[in-house]
Amino acid sequence: MLAALLVLFTGCNKDDDATVENAASLAAATVNCSTTTNALSTQGPAGTTFVATISFADNDENWCSFPSNTTTATAQVGQSLEITVGENTSDRYRAAEITVTFSNGYTALLTMWQMPASSNPEYQRSWGEQPAYRQGSSYIYKTYYTTLRGTNKYLTGGYRRNYSICYDAANRVALWVAYPLHGCYTTPNSGRSDAWSYDPNDQLPVIDRSLQYNVENTYGRGYARGHQCPSADRYNTDETNAMTFYSTNIMPQNYDFNGGSWVSLEGKIRAWAPTTVTKMRYDTLFVVTGALPGNGQVSGVRVPSKCWKVLLKQKRDQNENRQIWEFSADELQAIGFIFPNDAVGGEMKLIEAAYTVKEVEQLTGFTFFENLDPAVADEVKSREPDIAQWPGLAIN
Repeated sequence: MLAALLVLFTGCNKDDDATVENAASLAAATVNCSTTTNALSTQGPAGTTFVATISFADNDENWCSFPSNTTTATAQVGQSLEITVGENTSDRYRAAEITVTFSNGYTALLTMWQMPASSNPEYQRSWGEQPAYRQGSSYIYKTYYTTLRGTNKYLTGGYRRNYSICYDAANRVALWVAYPLHGCYTTPNSGRSDAWSYDPNDQLPVIDRSLQYNVENTYGRGYARGHQCPSADRYNTDETNAMTFYSTNIMPQNYDFNGGSWVSLEGKIRAWAPTTVTKMRYDTLFVVTGALPGNGQVSGVRVPSKCWKVLLKQKRDQNENRQIWEFSADELQAIGFIFPNDAVGGEMKLIEAAYTVKEVEQLTGFTFFENLDPAVADEVKSREPDIAQWPGLAIN
């Protein structure tokens, strides 16, 4: 199930005893091509009813409906309305707008997107950070979900993805970890948990402990327990932060490298991400970080010969919450980084480690930012990084 994306519409109510805020949400704002059902949920003051209406673009067929094959339904707040979804066999995204009108005058407008036809529908998602699926006999793909605590209308809480992994069970290290970075993940500051542990497998798929290193122990032999999704990128709640200490998110890194250029880059990335309302420069920073396995092992874990990151950001969207595939090439910026996992890498200046995303693809064999328009992706990933778009990159 995709993470629930909430769209809230709130206001004051004159009745002091009816303080429940009006809200409408979809179980999934984006569904894959083979999804058959979704759900509309609402809340509001007791006794409030609502009318929900589905509309489509002129060139779209009626591909989803409420029960009894209707595009309009009436219910009490608190009731969940099932939405029947038809299969998308086309090569394009399609959208349906759902207008929810409450009897006390509030209105919510939701958009449900459906992904194009795909041979891997459970993997293909609309998330901006998602790399393309690549088959591997020992690869395990998994997404960890968490419940965030909201602080205001801009930094909302709710059930969200934490990070996704492509875990190489044979080498006991993730080849990549992909995640969004935004103030809702870092605020409020709950701090570092240091909760080193196996993946507890309370979320599917299960990754057996025999395929993981026990990160409660240090690697030894000069290697630090290096995060791929950094602990400081997930300070919203203790539980959210604790997930970054799972074995599946950790890789052996040279001590000097881990405490040198790598931690410097992590700090820069947080500075580049939108963290507060007043400093938001764009909606989300999409990050993929990973390990290129080398020939050596430590404690039964393949040691990366190189560590890398790729980043994607879009121009701040003031007027509407567009999906990532709706942005043009001139509204997107991307950059990649490649470091050797040794003391030399620890002393590198970040500008020396900067590459195009296309060059990182050539190194790793993975294709990044799968959900961009192909022509847009090729231009953005091949473009030399614009240093002006990444403040402070030349200073470290």
